[in-house]
Amino acid sequence: MTIRKNITLSKNDYDTISDFANANGYSFSEILRKATLNFIKQEEELQLSEFLFSHVDSVSKEEQKEIDALNINFDDKSGRELDLNDIL
Repeated sequence: MTIRKNITLSKNDYDTISDFANANGYSFSEILRKATLNFIKQEEELQLSEFLFSHVDSVSKEEQKEIDALNINFDDKSGRELDLNDIL
């Protein structure tokens, strides 16, 4: 299903987005969709980061050395999310 929405932009904002879209082979809508989804992803990651920073204690230097020795790639997000049935 496709949903249409009307938005209001200043002429300058419209021109900036339109020029970028045209120069890079994207439709105007595609640029808005991609930019918005990327913004949401960044905000959600930032919110999680802020939550963890304020609610989780830092590890000691010794614990950090142990973690570093595991050579875990924390940027690798190829795993899957567990649900309650996986734990039970």
